[in-house]
Amino acid sequence: MAIGVRQISEIRKRRGRLKRLCIVVASVAYGCFNVGLAQDVQRIAAIVNDEIISIYDLENRIRLVATMANLPPRQDVFSRLLPQVLRTMIDERLQLQEAASLNIRVKQREINRTISNLARGNRMKTDQLWALLDSRQVDRSALETQVRARVSWFKLIDRKFARQVTVGREEVEEELDRLRLQQGKPRLRVSEIFLGVDSPDADRSVKQTAERLIQQIVNGANFASIAREFSQSTTAGNGGDLGWITDAELDGEFAATIAAMQPGQVSPPLRTRTGYHIIYLIDRRIPAVNVATANIHYRQMILPILPNALASEVEAQNAQALEIAGAAKSCDEFLQSGRAANALAVERLKTASSGQLPDQIKAFLMNQEIGIPSAPVRVSNGISMMVVCRRIAQDAGLPSQDELENKIRRQRLGLLAQRYLRDLRRSAYLDLRQ
Repeated sequence: MAIGVRQISEIRKRRGRLKRLCIVVASVAYGCFNVGLAQDVQRIAAIVNDEIISIYDLENRIRLVATMANLPPRQDVFSRLLPQVLRTMIDERLQLQEAASLNIRVKQREINRTISNLARGNRMKTDQLWALLDSRQVDRSALETQVRARVSWFKLIDRKFARQVTVGREEVEEELDRLRLQQGKPRLRVSEIFLGVDSPDADRSVKQTAERLIQQIVNGANFASIAREFSQSTTAGNGGDLGWITDAELDGEFAATIAAMQPGQVSPPLRTRTGYHIIYLIDRRIPAVNVATANIHYRQMILPILPNALASEVEAQNAQALEIAGAAKSCDEFLQSGRAANALAVERLKTASSGQLPDQIKAFLMNQEIGIPSAPVRVSNGISMMVVCRRIAQDAGLPSQDELENKIRRQRLGLLAQRYLRDLRRSAYLDLRQ
């Protein structure tokens, strides 16, 4: 018998926060997509601790996923997406609840910025993204709730674990030595989707979810969008992109599977100790090994210009940019000028390997005199300038020490995040309604 919200509250008063997982395998009837809006708002798809996910929320989210993954808005597509979408929404509700218990808040401007970045990643403006969702009957709240959960979780993991994760220089050097041995060998551009298995009982259902996702991708769904929505890896925010790697950076079974794949193909579900992986081979190439590269430290500033700015305001910002470009003679002076001008992004000292930069930016960063700003360039949100602070020669084709350290750190944070979410699932009360 399903437990109602009032009963749950009584149990929680008597026993504190409920510490058991009660998963009832169920699915919502296919006809739910034709139910009226008023009825959907009241009908329950799931109860997560003492919070409700309504049928209306679930339908909205499924339409959002189908839209972003470039899937047709058909009943059969919606029905196939339903199980994994509901599982994702349950995880997000657990993440939001945990963030709230730790007083972690997300401001609306953070949500807006994340949505703008998502739109840019899909080669559209924010208003075009909203128009697309409107045309597919997707309520704005579906995307905003998804983004709020994602940002809240990132903040939570950073607060709880960032200081615990340390990466020694010896580890970085050891990894660089290993990568040096792989130079000149074929490199692979790979993306991934990871689905964790929390218990042996969940193995079959997780594998079935992986198979359903693969079928959606084969039928035309965008891999990056599916990865952003469903992958539990730290690469999910980048659409699952692992970047350029070698066979040596893959588990043995992964390397053997990819060796038989052609660019554009997707692997079957690959089981590891922690769950199932889906691998997408984007490209394969043999790199040149005699290309000069450098580890580059640089700053960028953006003098902001609002979309509705007056011509006089644009001219004033442009004049200020020209003044800074002509006056700054060092990276520190560039930073001070940016602070005085209330410029965006200037506080962050960026680090990149020249071998991984777009050609246009690489040409500037490799050839520009140290400390001398670039000419101002108009961008979507203002006027941009860059300055090179330092260049350090490095082995061709290898990541910088900072990049490698950050990669190892992200991997370890990802494992901690997966275990944390697993524990939240195990200690939660969950009731899935028919």
